[in-house]
Amino acid sequence: MTRIEWNDEYLLGILEIDNQHKKLLSLANELYDIASGDGEKYKLQMSIVLKKLTDYTVYHFSSEEAFMQKHGYSGTSAHKMAHDGFISEVNNQIKLLSAENKDAGVKFYNFVANWVLTHIAKADKIWANYVKSKE
Repeated sequence: MTRIEWNDEYLLGILEIDNQHKKLLSLANELYDIASGDGEKYKLQMSIVLKKLTDYTVYHFSSEEAFMQKHGYSGTSAHKMAHDGFISEVNNQIKLLSAENKDAGVKFYNFVANWVLTHIAKADKIWANYVKSKE
C-alpha cells in the first residue's frame, strides 16, 4: 500500500469534521513514512507518531460523537461502539510495534488507513447526511 492522498470523495460537507478527517489521514501518512522509511530511528519516531495519532483520534472521536448527539442522531451509540472498537484494536496493535519491526508498522498503517477511509465513506456519510437533512 502507498500513502493515502486526500480525495474530496471523503468530504462530508461539515467543515470541522472534514478538517479532522484530513488531519487523521495526515497522521496515518506520517505512520506510513516511518514504517517504510529508514529504520535508524524507527522506534523513537514510531512512538512519537503513535502518541500523536492516538491523542488526535480520541479528540476526533469525542468531537464527532458530540456533534452527532447535538444534532439528535439516533445512531450515535452504535457509531461510538465502532470508534471504541477501533481504539481497542489500535491499542492491541501498538503492542506489536514496540520492537523494531517495520513489517508490523506497515501492517498497522494498512489497518489504520483502511479503517479510517472505510469509516468515513460509510458510517460517517450516514450520520452526516442525517445532520444535513435536518438543517
